[in-house]
Parts: sequence; structure tokens; C-alpha cells
Amino acid sequence: MAWLERTGLATWTRESGSIWAYPTILTLHTVGLAMVVGANAVIDLRLLGFAPRLPVPSLGPLFRIVWWAFGLNAVTGVVLFMSDATIKARQPVFYVKLTIIGLALWNTALVRRAVIREPALPESQTSRHGRRLAITSLLLWAGAITAGRLMAYL
Repeated sequence: MAWLERTGLATWTRESGSIWAYPTILTLHTVGLAMVVGANAVIDLRLLGFAPRLPVPSLGPLFRIVWWAFGLNAVTGVVLFMSDATIKARQPVFYVKLTIIGLALWNTALVRRAVIREPALPESQTSRHGRRLAITSLLLWAGAITAGRLMAYL
């Protein structure tokens, strides 16, 4: 981890006084998170019964936003990790955060497969299954955000 932290990119990110270094990378990470969680929240709230006249399959394009924004978060997250790798790698909350994110993304894939791609399921089954997935999604993303914020303090 010390080697990773000494790389040119990590050093520049951590030590540069430029607004293009740490502040911009952190801002892009935050924007990516807002897009991932925001798009998931729209889908989840619809599955929980909000905006009932909006057909669930019409939310399919939001998944492109989720995956694009997750890509942005993955790249910026790696750079942020590199800038403080020796500390972050020793934080159990970092691994909790990564685990929760993995579970949340798996849940997102389940939502897409079970609710968006297979709208032929009976409405009652889609609703029951969709509600469970939506609640799980909201809880997982809240957990990921909380774990991410705790990294700054633990």
C-alpha cells in the first residue's frame, strides 16, 4: 500500500494545491454517487408504489445511468484510495463499504432482470418481489453512503 501511495498520481492527488487534484476527484466521486443512488431511488420508489401511472419498464434507461455513474465512481474511488492507501486499507469500514456496494449492485442487477426485463410476470408477483428488492436497495445504498462517510472519521 505504501508503494501505491507513493505513485505519481496518488502523490499529485494528495499533495497538489490545484483544484484539479483532490477537490475535483472528490467532487466527481460525489456526483457519481448521487447519480447511482438517485437513479436507483427513482426505480425503488416506483416499485414501492409512487407514481403508479409510470410504467415500470419505462425506467429501463435509468440503468445506463447507474452503470455509467458507477464506472465514474470506481475510477475516482480508486484514485482517492491511492492517495491514502496505507490508512484506508487498514479501516474495516472500508471493506464494509465495498461489500455493501457489491451487494447493492447485485440487487440492482436483480431489479433489472426481475422487474424491468421480465414485465410479463403477474402484477402481484412483480409488486411483491419488486417491493422487497426496492427496500433492500434503499437500505444497501444508505449503508454504503454511511460507511463511506464513516471512513473520514474512523
